[in-house]
Amino acid sequence: MNNYQKKIHFKKTRRGLSSIVTGAILLSAVTVMGLLVVVWANTNLTTHQKSLDSTVSSNFNKINEKLFIEHIWFGSGPSMNITMNNIGTIGLNVTKIQITNMTSNKTYEFKHTNGGINPGKTLSLKENFGWKTKIPYEVVVFTNRDSQFKTQVNAP
Repeated sequence: MNNYQKKIHFKKTRRGLSSIVTGAILLSAVTVMGLLVVVWANTNLTTHQKSLDSTVSSNFNKINEKLFIEHIWFGSGPSMNITMNNIGTIGLNVTKIQITNMTSNKTYEFKHTNGGINPGKTLSLKENFGWKTKIPYEVVVFTNRDSQFKTQVNAP
């Protein structure tokens, strides 16, 4: 056996992967990676979509909140009564009333947990604080959607 025949013999016994098998392995790897990217992107999109839906719904409902402060009167005790009317198309919940003395800039906050008003209905709340005569006050009503409704009134 000469040297050339040994080389040929050596090449015949050598094993290797064929191009078809290598192509199949690469194709399946790319398929799995592509599937993982699609699943990840879909999950990410769904999460962002839920967040966006919540934000749009919240802001749309906030636009539809309309509260009219009908009447404010100062009572004895000292106290202030505030009557509000929901003129919007959706129910709202009054969570806080802030009363500011316009001359001294002193602010009083009153939190509420039962301030729900259905559309077309009214709510009267009594706030106890030491008001002074002939002083202007700013009254701000806050809702659970962070809407603010303001008015000013002079104490008698």
